[in-house]
Amino acid sequence: MDLAVSAAVAGLGIIHLFEEWLRPHLDSGALEPVLAPCGRASQGPFSTIRGRRHLPAPLRAFVDFIKN
Repeated sequence: MDLAVSAAVAGLGIIHLFEEWLRPHLDSGALEPVLAPCGRASQGPFSTIRGRRHLPAPLRAFVDFIKN
């Protein structure tokens, strides 16, 4: 991720990451949003799990760990 951000700051392309991760570079002017009117604000990563009755055991362990 750091390499991708560095490449974008160097002007080598466009990067698509969570705004919170890019905020320091946006605030300093090193990066500027190009699709801001088209996007929606994101609160960060999330997951939707439909019907928790039949989750695989590893996923159930992960969900329980995150909840705690």
